[in-house]
Amino acid sequence: MPVSIRTANTTHTATRQLHCACCGRPFVRPSTRGPAPLYCSVDCQKQMRVRTRVWSRREDAPSGLPRAS
Repeated sequence: MPVSIRTANTTHTATRQLHCACCGRPFVRPSTRGPAPLYCSVDCQKQMRVRTRVWSRREDAPSGLPRAS
C-alpha cells in the first residue's frame, strides 16, 4: 500500500516539472491553478516576445529582398 501512495506522489510532482520553451531549462510549475507557464523566467518571456516580433517582420519582408542571417 505505501508503494502506491509514493507512486502517486511522484507522478504528481513529475507533472509539475516543465521545460522552458525559450532556453529548455527545467523548472517546477509554481501552482497547479491556471494554464501552465511556457517560460522559466520573465527574461525568457521578454526574449521570446522579441524573437516573435523579429520573426514576424522577416516573414513579412518581400521575397525579392535578401534576408539577413
